Amino acid sequence: MKWNPEDYAKNSDAQLKWARELRQNLNLQGNESILDVGCGDGKITADFAATLPRGRVIGVDSSPEMIAYATHIYGSKQYPNLSFACVDARSLDFDQEFNLCFSNATLHWVDNTKHFLTVRVERCGVVVG
Repeated sequence: MKWNPEDYAKNSDAQLKWARELRQNLNLQGNESILDVGCGDGKITADFAATLPRGRVIGVDSSPEMIAYATHIYGSKQYPNLSFACVDARSLDFDQEFNLCFSNATLHWVDNTKHFLTVRVERCGVVVG
């Protein structure tokens, strides 16, 4: 499926609102490492990066168009602790590199969700989303 990042960005404000509400309950210290699985346009990922000045945030998405958009809009000059990568969530290969793994509206695209969460995501650290 080919995504249109501009259309997505115009219609993703509700997701950002929900992510902010969730983040407020996490008691983050500002130095955490966070993985955003299925980061889409990068809006939520950048919002996490803005609140973690000493942390690290990586957004991954399987859509090259979304990653190109996110990288362009939320570049490293504005967010030096933020990076994006075009990665299919089913092939994540992180092992306790992150304090927290966030995902919004991604799991319905993954076959065998239980296996995905157990094998791919739980190894990242705490899972929220």
